[in-house]
Amino acid sequence: MPRAVFFDMDDTLLDTSGGIGAAWEIACQEAAPGLGCDWEGLRDAIRREGIAFWRDEATVGSYWRPRLEESRLHVVKLALTAEGLDAARAEGIAARYNAEAVTRIQLFEDALETLTVLRAQGYRLALITNGPAVMQHRKVERFGLAAYFDALVVEGAFGAGKPDRRVFEHALAATGVAATEAWHVGDNLYADVGGAQNAGLHAVWIHRGRLERRQEVVVTPDRVIEHLGELRLALEAEQPVS
Repeated sequence: MPRAVFFDMDDTLLDTSGGIGAAWEIACQEAAPGLGCDWEGLRDAIRREGIAFWRDEATVGSYWRPRLEESRLHVVKLALTAEGLDAARAEGIAARYNAEAVTRIQLFEDALETLTVLRAQGYRLALITNGPAVMQHRKVERFGLAAYFDALVVEGAFGAGKPDRRVFEHALAATGVAATEAWHVGDNLYADVGGAQNAGLHAVWIHRGRLERRQEVVVTPDRVIEHLGELRLALEAEQPVS
């Protein structure tokens, strides 16, 4: 029976990706006239370069994840160069995107309810998130998440990120449970599922109805859920019958 549940933050508790399209649309619409291109083509070029850049997360992740804003600037430069456009405009485009994207981050409706229920049921909870320390701590503060967790592990502050097993081992030590007593919930097959399983945890992949399994990531989750209500049901099923 699990005694602890660990959570990823972005696209698990927070809808971080839901506003990406609108943010890039605004940034590209504003930049296109000065570049002499159509904004849809610029947006598509940035999307193309971004997918190619992050495809091999094992290679680029450890360096670029704690430097997300720098990585976006790098991708925009790649896109402008590939399209024969002025790469000097990349900084303004990336900055405009960053400003728009952060305002569109929202809590998933089931996030706080789930955390409240699990704490009331006595589970030890940890938040394990990749990304820059300042950026991720701002999200934690903005949405009042710290009060729900016994441990917070942020890649940029800890010095390592998922799938590194040291991240999960730190969370286990902080919550006082064994790996076999912990579940980890996240949306990233490579970082969350692969990392948790490598550290001996039960790995739960949450897809939110919008993710598909990437063929190049060869991992099989221990459990697949669409939303956190399914997680609560699964945990209830693990409780001993009185």
